[in-house]
Amino acid sequence: MRPINVAGAGFSGLVTAYFLAKAGRTVRIFDKSDRVGGLIKTIRTEHGLVETAANGLLNSARLEAMCADIGVPLLPTRRDGRRRFIYRGKPRQLPLRVTEIARVGFGLLRNITNIKPRSGESVAAFGERVLGKGATDYLLTPALGGIYAGDPQKLSASLIFGRATLPEHLQTYRPAKAAMRGTVAPRNGMQQLIDGLHDFLKTAGVEFALNQEAPKPAGESTIVCLSALAAAEYLGETATGISESLRRIEMLSLVTTTNFYEPGAAGLKGFGCLFPRHQGFRARGVLFNDSIFEGRGHGETWILGGAFDPDIVELEDAELSEVISHDRERFFGKVDQPLATHITRWPRALPHYSLELEQILAELPPPPPNVALVGNYLGRIGLAKILERAAYVVDHFAKSWP
Repeated sequence: MRPINVAGAGFSGLVTAYFLAKAGRTVRIFDKSDRVGGLIKTIRTEHGLVETAANGLLNSARLEAMCADIGVPLLPTRRDGRRRFIYRGKPRQLPLRVTEIARVGFGLLRNITNIKPRSGESVAAFGERVLGKGATDYLLTPALGGIYAGDPQKLSASLIFGRATLPEHLQTYRPAKAAMRGTVAPRNGMQQLIDGLHDFLKTAGVEFALNQEAPKPAGESTIVCLSALAAAEYLGETATGISESLRRIEMLSLVTTTNFYEPGAAGLKGFGCLFPRHQGFRARGVLFNDSIFEGRGHGETWILGGAFDPDIVELEDAELSEVISHDRERFFGKVDQPLATHITRWPRALPHYSLELEQILAELPPPPPNVALVGNYLGRIGLAKILERAAYVVDHFAKSWP
């Protein structure tokens, strides 16, 4: 059988190559950068670990099995990290008033036979119809904003809640439950997962071609594991219809700032806190890293940007630090000077899971028979779901390629 090319050596490309190698295929991975892992990188500092992208991922049976196979043990979320907060005057685990809770119950009963999102229904419209405005503003939209960073008036309820009708060539597996529930991470950070995959693949004979774009897929079997815009450019000559559709996808920019503080600084035990837009914070939320996984240091990761703040990536480091300082003082009611600050910018990195994206995906033409797509823009966001998509593509498409 001929080799299969994987375009992109980020997380999508590495897990795709893993499933290909396990299926006995010869694999070549190409990436225009000089390192594997894409956005994912763990920086070791004297104060603790800094994650440039995800600090963990939802566990599943497939992820657990893969990590056991490549020799990367996973840590569960710490007990303190099970507490999640939403800000409403102060951090609250349940930010709803009694009347709003009653409205949720009434709305669920009233819509019991029609609780699925309607065609063309935004998250905001769905939430107000089923849960009421209070629960939508202070529970649903901040929770989803922490994942999708989108505009609730534009976010597709059908796409986000897995009810959108997608073409057959975009189908995926649903994650099966694992022995260890919830969010997990390697002990030494997400870079350990990237390194574990890289080492396993090299041992399995996978060829890595860094600083090199993948050959155009004319005549060669290729799985495209690039961002939406990079995939659009890559497929411009061989799959014009797909390329034109992917160019229409709106991409959101994000910034993360990880600050380390003295052990006696203000803090809160929990996974993190999300900020509803009208609560006066510029940040979308903050993660309390030392409460989530062991060995992370006394640090916080503040998340900014998304649909409502597209220009945040243009701010200088000093301006970003000032924004965080202002938000943090309001949050904790005191000022603490950080021991160190690490800023990561993601320009146009996250697809906006909007009604427009739902329409684009519904009409996305199938790729050529020797091409398949894996990425976070295909109707399932998050590393755990990308893993499932990669496994599905290998099982349903790549295994039959000559």
